[in-house]
Amino acid sequence: MRIVHRAAPAALAFTLSFALVACGGDDDGAGAGGSSDLRRAGFVDSLQVVSTTDAFGGESFGAVGPYQVVTGIVTGKLNPAHPANAGIVDLELAPRDADGLVSYTTDVVILRPKNAAAATGLLFYDVVNRGNKIALSFFNAGGPGFAAGQAGNGLLMRQGYTVVWSGWQGDVPQTGRGDAQPIGTKFPLAKNADGSPITGASREEAVFDNTTNPATIRLTYEPATTDKAQVVFNGRQTWATPAGMTWDSPSVPVPAADWEYVTDPATGRTTVRFTRPAGVDAGAIWSFVYPAKDPLVMGVGLAAVRDLVSFLRFDGSDARGNPNPVADIRHTQAVIEGVSQSGRFVRDFVWQGFNDDARGNKVFDGAIPVIPGSRKTFTNFRWGQPGRWSKQHTDHFQPGDQFPFAYPTITDPLTGQADGILRRCQASGTCPRVIHVDGGYEVWGARGGLLVTDGAGRDIANPETVRLYVVPGANHGGAGGVGTQTTPVQCVNASSAVAMTGPLKASVVLMEDWLRRGVAPPPSNYGSIAGGTLSPSFARTQVGFPDLAPAGIAYPAVANELWVTDYARAIPARDLSRKYVVPVPRTDADGNETNGIRVPDVAVPLATYTSWNIRKAGFAAGDLCDSVGSTLPFAKTLAARQASGDPRPSSAERYASKADYVARVRAQAQALVDQRLLLPEDVATYVGRAEAQTLFP
Repeated sequence: MRIVHRAAPAALAFTLSFALVACGGDDDGAGAGGSSDLRRAGFVDSLQVVSTTDAFGGESFGAVGPYQVVTGIVTGKLNPAHPANAGIVDLELAPRDADGLVSYTTDVVILRPKNAAAATGLLFYDVVNRGNKIALSFFNAGGPGFAAGQAGNGLLMRQGYTVVWSGWQGDVPQTGRGDAQPIGTKFPLAKNADGSPITGASREEAVFDNTTNPATIRLTYEPATTDKAQVVFNGRQTWATPAGMTWDSPSVPVPAADWEYVTDPATGRTTVRFTRPAGVDAGAIWSFVYPAKDPLVMGVGLAAVRDLVSFLRFDGSDARGNPNPVADIRHTQAVIEGVSQSGRFVRDFVWQGFNDDARGNKVFDGAIPVIPGSRKTFTNFRWGQPGRWSKQHTDHFQPGDQFPFAYPTITDPLTGQADGILRRCQASGTCPRVIHVDGGYEVWGARGGLLVTDGAGRDIANPETVRLYVVPGANHGGAGGVGTQTTPVQCVNASSAVAMTGPLKASVVLMEDWLRRGVAPPPSNYGSIAGGTLSPSFARTQVGFPDLAPAGIAYPAVANELWVTDYARAIPARDLSRKYVVPVPRTDADGNETNGIRVPDVAVPLATYTSWNIRKAGFAAGDLCDSVGSTLPFAKTLAARQASGDPRPSSAERYASKADYVARVRAQAQALVDQRLLLPEDVATYVGRAEAQTLFP
């Protein structure tokens, strides 16, 4: 069933109707330019090149040679009547030109080999995260830009890829200089048929983790009125309650006299400034529901990526006759990759059918969603807020956390819906091959267990075109390896030190081998109930985590649980009688998780690396810290651990010497190379970290 959001009557100003469905369709036009474009779902009207410069100071990357950076602005057009755009919420309410088309613009940056003959013909699309280019740091370990010395290890350039970034997030402003600034957009506002503003309720949530007073809440949308009587503003300690964790803790209204709207005269943007009560918990959750106006058509971002990449791959020029800046490179494959928010976008993009360009082409042949867990994004909604994502404490109830979770089409045991991330693309024959990589935090904090189970605690089979990997014990995005942990101000424990850069780099090469050479990646390694590496319960005894209470180390009393939730109103209605079974990893006797790619940090440990961390007193004590795990070091000696009551063997009991420890790290790293889950160049990285440890004489 297709649901398209219509403008809400004024009397229902506090009612939100979210629709999130995309529909594929065949194109009845052909080619680029001319009147045929009016029959297409969407197209690049113009790609204006702002600048073309040498990248990385002219540095050369082996046989590929030097790279150059093309910076530009894309003007795109969408046909709101085309079936392929039917799922874009409010597109039919956006302003149209004389041809009945909707216009938008985005920043674009292209990093390409100067010598087209040296390119491998693989287009690597890095989905920007809040406007930021991520691939250069995650895969290249480089800097944020293209100056000399910022190429890092140069992996993507050594592979000869064309790397592309463009805007998709409607609330990131466009600058026209995406090479040096965040990559943004200018998307249309939805309006009523008579041109008047659309109004409705929008909810902002804030957790400050500080005691700064007064505090400020940024509003995604401008208020439709400043009448405080139309606002519901509450604060609460947590979503859960200690008595049975009912997830219905009481909230306390913020008096109208304690807050005000503040408009910045320079930008015209409005914020909420309020005075928090004396002694308020720094981790309190503040919910601000207000009448908003002028919703952005956020879903345009999905079509903008579709149409730009289709243009770069298949067209020689834009609709105005300007040449495609990479037309001299024949891109036989394209891969979409995204990290965190961007990884959730990748899943949304595929799920909503946008990998079909509606003119007979598959947009991306491969997809690498990194650390999304089982979630999607809060993008293609009226009053969308793409930057938010559900965690146990912060933003827990946010759209994007509901069924489907897994890639295959299954039946939801709680709602009876049948769906899967790949359902639409399977119907149109446009599915990419998928390598999905999470850290351990995503299993605990992003309900990753729902990728491999059905919501009732039963294992499911993923398609042969999908690989699922997890690096156990890693924070959201990993860390720098043993010894690099820090302690966040709101957390009890130091963060996890586990690095996941090595497997992430390997995933890029695995995808290229799969697409270009037909060499399939190793089997998925994410965990299962039947295999004993996932537990349907997060209780300590079910997980197998050791009792570390005698050593002063607590185990969580909560997890990131999930219920069937109705987001049709700004204040979500969760059905507490319908709760999903969300598995978490089982552990060994040390407390290290047994599923996934056990990098040397975990397989040859100096600590227990958990995928969870606990909030400390004054910061919503007992809830989970956002995005981080824990490093719980082993005692150095038998005597030290016995004195502390720690049941885990000490480092001295585990390793005969530092040389023994280093040799084991080397062997584990080499074993992962042999499995193609680590690149040979990364063995030295793990060995170097091991040699730098000071636990041994």
